[in-house]
Amino acid sequence: MVDFGMLLHAYGRATDTPGHLAALTGGDAEAKRAAQQHLWGAIIHQGTPWLATPPAALAVAALVGDPRLAGPSDAPLRANLLDFLGAVAAAGRSTDRDIEDLTPEQEAELRRAIEEDDDEAVYADEDLGNAVYGRAVAGCREIIPVIAAAARAALADDDAAVRASGAATIGACGIGTDGLAALAAAAGPDERAAIVLTMAELGEDVRPFLTDPHPGVRACAALAPALADDEAAIAEILAALEDPAAIETWFGTRPPQFPMHVRFPLIAAAVDRVADRARLLPAALALAPIVSVNTVRYDWGVLLQALPHEQRRVYLHALADHEELWDPANGSAGLMFEQAGLPYDRAASQSA
Repeated sequence: MVDFGMLLHAYGRATDTPGHLAALTGGDAEAKRAAQQHLWGAIIHQGTPWLATPPAALAVAALVGDPRLAGPSDAPLRANLLDFLGAVAAAGRSTDRDIEDLTPEQEAELRRAIEEDDDEAVYADEDLGNAVYGRAVAGCREIIPVIAAAARAALADDDAAVRASGAATIGACGIGTDGLAALAAAAGPDERAAIVLTMAELGEDVRPFLTDPHPGVRACAALAPALADDEAAIAEILAALEDPAAIETWFGTRPPQFPMHVRFPLIAAAVDRVADRARLLPAALALAPIVSVNTVRYDWGVLLQALPHEQRRVYLHALADHEELWDPANGSAGLMFEQAGLPYDRAASQSA
């Protein structure tokens, strides 16, 4: 029996975690929502694991296949739990170095801090805080095989979104699974895209999917690390970005591997892979009407920094046509322009 009261999550002692875990199989819809928020906010916080993360994840892995959650109405919950497990697995794989456990002295200090509800003392001591974080990461790493088993079982779920989340979690675990190509061939576009992304992450051959009839699946195949230098894959990415409005229509349910706009990883890949940066200009100009000031760190700011001088001048003129992109209070936009050696000034961009 896990004593969650002697473990920490993002907000202190994890005394509330057992109640949230129990609520996941209960009949109170609001309690289920709160439990999922607890998993994503306290148990894994913006990708950071805590001491309570591994045992909570083990409990969640058991729940994914629980008969009480097997019905169609709980399919979104099953998918969300699998996505959570994928985040835990990713935390466990955040480093491949050996992690030293706490010394006896650190163990005693940790116990004292928890018993006295003084978790701030843990993080005030840099060495102790790092050791506690290391234990959390190591714990996540140790349970990856359990997470992978739950994800593999989910590939047989009746719901396509659950199967897609299962596939994405397998990729996060980094453990190969037989039959993914066959599953992808039989799946609809949303699920197929998620499976192709997982296959790519695991190093499997996704080149055949570059000719898939669905543009979203083709783009997902093109993102494969193994195809980083493949001209056909690069051309697919650029072609997709030159019609950004269409990207928004590709998927009914976005692949779990894309927590934000699908265009973001496509832009990152294009900037990373295209040797002649001038080739980015058509995509950049096509994107200008749909970006927002709040996405500057992921799309238009990234392209601005990547473009050569002459193409950058053309792009600045296009950006200056959109008044909503010019907010002096937006620090992210100002920083992106500063890093590009440019003033974040609409008038200056119009006359560049």
